[in-house]
Amino acid sequence: MDNLSFILLTPLIGAFVSLFFRGRISGIFASSFAFITLSFCVMSILYPQTVYYEILFFNWFKANLIFGLMNDYLTSIMLILITLIGLLVILYSVGYMSPENADHPFYSPYGSYYFLMLLFIGAMAGIVMSTNFLQIFFFWEITTLCSWALISYTKEKKALFSGMKAFIMTHIGGLCFLIALTIMYVETKSFDFRVFDNLSEASRLLVLLLLLFAASAKSAQFPLFTWLPDAMVAPTPVSAYLHAAAMVKAGVYLMARIYISSTNLTESFAFITATVAVITMMLSVVLYYFQDDLKKLLAYSTIGHLGYILLGVSLGILGSKVGGIGGIFHIINHGFAKGLLFLSVGAIAYATGTKSIRELRGLGKNFPLLALCFIVGMFAIVGIPPFSGFWSKFMIFTGAFELKNNYTALLGVLSVLESVLSFCWYIFIGHKVFFGTPSDKVLLANNEIPMTMGVSLILLLIFCLLSPLIGFPFVKSLYGGV
Repeated sequence: MDNLSFILLTPLIGAFVSLFFRGRISGIFASSFAFITLSFCVMSILYPQTVYYEILFFNWFKANLIFGLMNDYLTSIMLILITLIGLLVILYSVGYMSPENADHPFYSPYGSYYFLMLLFIGAMAGIVMSTNFLQIFFFWEITTLCSWALISYTKEKKALFSGMKAFIMTHIGGLCFLIALTIMYVETKSFDFRVFDNLSEASRLLVLLLLLFAASAKSAQFPLFTWLPDAMVAPTPVSAYLHAAAMVKAGVYLMARIYISSTNLTESFAFITATVAVITMMLSVVLYYFQDDLKKLLAYSTIGHLGYILLGVSLGILGSKVGGIGGIFHIINHGFAKGLLFLSVGAIAYATGTKSIRELRGLGKNFPLLALCFIVGMFAIVGIPPFSGFWSKFMIFTGAFELKNNYTALLGVLSVLESVLSFCWYIFIGHKVFFGTPSDKVLLANNEIPMTMGVSLILLLIFCLLSPLIGFPFVKSLYGGV
């Protein structure tokens, strides 16, 4: 078998194996399967290939439809995030999912948790390796089910409500995706990524808008963004994976795939996408200032940064290569930084029993590693040079202004304003939480963080610093050099 098939099958097999074990041993097995998946990912990047499998089940379609797996430069960027952050999150979970967790003790079941996490990895890998829109849709819906189950994992009333809310709102996007597939089939008998070249002008815009709505629901963009902050009731490793490499990244991946696969996209679609993105960015940054829960603050930050990615993609459609590169580049830069921030907050809550900004002060003295991880992630997210977010955000800003269009220039100005407002609030929160006299919660905290959590944080810190070096060769090659 080929490496791409192993990337898809290994986490799925590991998911079912994990169900048969109890306690932390299930986490160890899950980590092993996640590591094997990452190994196959590395091999597939070193030796890229595309494979196809003819499946007789689809013969009734009367369409040129063959199940396949591909690995181009965009897929490679996504696979790095999906498999590497997936491994670190599962390893982190071995320590976090524990009765010693001061924020929320976890007793059981462990096997179902790792089953869902590995299934999530496999489904996300399936999305980004798919060779047509119908195939993406199959894996797309699996991620919806995984997120619903994981958000609801604690079975508390709020968790069950939030999980169902996420399921319904993202599934609305899934229905739009399904309608788009129907129009593709009726008009072209094809689900290929280049299908837009064969659609009529009216159908092309309609299909693009339906897919944009599907992506907006998945990536928590205006108006379907409220499910993501509520989803913060999930265990923090789940939140980290949702925001850094899975679920919400599926929507922006779909838009990026459409962008790089078709040369016949309309300007009106690009302007609509950019407008939705910037409205979402501005709305999310305003809501920063009303959050007391650190995880909810990070959730609104994710919503805004997914807007940055969509803005970059829309600028690329309008003709700015730098803006398009910046949008795709921001996928990997944001992924590592946001994963680091979430796992840092998870460790803080594990030790202190709270995520409340009001109750936290002076953490830096007792938890220097957590302070370092959070501050590095914070600098990367807000775009302080030379940290990772600076490079991709600067490209997006440049793309907005280089088009010499008054409207894109206005969007660029608003994006810069969002970045400034974000910087101010993050700096305030970082200073408030990590400096000064320790609060009572900090003084009473358990200073010992489990080894698996510490190792995951250190590795993610390293990759957060290296993400520009990891990602830029891929985005540069994606466009044949810059």
